[in-house]
Amino acid sequence: MPFRFELRVALAYFAIFTSSGMHLPYFPLWLEYRALTPTQISIVLSMPLFVRVVAAPLVSMLADRSNDRAHILSIATILAVIVAAFYLVPFGFAGILVVSLLLAPPWTSQVPLADTIALSGVRRYGADFARMRVWGSISFLLTSFVGGVFIQHVGERIIPWALLATLVVACGVSFIVPRIGKPRRLSPLSDVDIADAGRALRRPAFVTFLIATGITQASHAYGYSFSAIYWKSIGIGETMIGALWSISVVAEVIMFTFFRRLFGGLHPANVLIIGSAVAMFRWAVFPLIAPAGLGVAGFLVVQSLHAFSFALSFLGMQKMIALTIPEERGGTAQGLSTFFIGTSLAIATMASGPLYSVTGIHGFFVMVLLAACGLGLATVSLRLEQRED
Repeated sequence: MPFRFELRVALAYFAIFTSSGMHLPYFPLWLEYRALTPTQISIVLSMPLFVRVVAAPLVSMLADRSNDRAHILSIATILAVIVAAFYLVPFGFAGILVVSLLLAPPWTSQVPLADTIALSGVRRYGADFARMRVWGSISFLLTSFVGGVFIQHVGERIIPWALLATLVVACGVSFIVPRIGKPRRLSPLSDVDIADAGRALRRPAFVTFLIATGITQASHAYGYSFSAIYWKSIGIGETMIGALWSISVVAEVIMFTFFRRLFGGLHPANVLIIGSAVAMFRWAVFPLIAPAGLGVAGFLVVQSLHAFSFALSFLGMQKMIALTIPEERGGTAQGLSTFFIGTSLAIATMASGPLYSVTGIHGFFVMVLLAACGLGLATVSLRLEQRED
């Protein structure tokens, strides 16, 4: 194992996720501050996801063929800084959309690249994936909370500057990511023969699992796009909005920490089934919190379910890849995962703007249906897996 492999990868996750901790909770608020309509906001948030589903698999396959995946990660962080600087130009809707589209490939490919490097460490050296990946969640937690306090005092105008600063940090840290060379062919955690590597990616059970994960993750689109705007509309300030985002990540960190102990023995499809079921409950309850008079305390409880609806579903996907896909196709598998999740999330995000304009908070009930579809497909994947065995 390279010197301090887990620590250096953990630092990379921490740095990469600072930008997500700033963008996901607060970028919609900046778009609203710039006087974009709900439909325009959903377009700006969703169109980069469509770019991502094409770009991320291409970047991942390029990384599989490179001398070292960490070099590709560094290049991606440099390009992200250059493009994000153009958010500082006072563009209107069209300009903001163009910058977002150009930013999508180098920015959204960073996490899949880091995941692939981390999983190589799992296969080669027995590194603990959850122990490394959890630092991304901790970073998101800290950034979202501190960002909320900062924005409440300074104002929404600071958001693009803060986003650029976080991308600069990720760029600097990318150069300490372990360089471990080309992907190896032998994968001790996989029982798939090298000649069948491509076939492993096309197995019906695996593809169905990818789609199920994508749909369950897409059920978060409405919350990602409009929860902060909704909370602000009912009188919740940015500091408390940051706390609401932070509690979801605290729960996520706990899940990453105890995943092996609690769910390590389950089949990945069963892990996803649990995550999808909790997602259904989460989105069914969310619109009822304010009318029931439960206030911030109620939202804190519902946000804690992120540990299951997101984290558990995500870890099920990573476990499926680690157990069934050879290492030399690991980047491609991560890219395919990004494709299915990104496509589903992009479509759901695109629909969120018009849906929010018409239904407001009640649009979350549509997300319940998405999570139910994810649960059903996860069950189909499990049965296909059992049939193949």
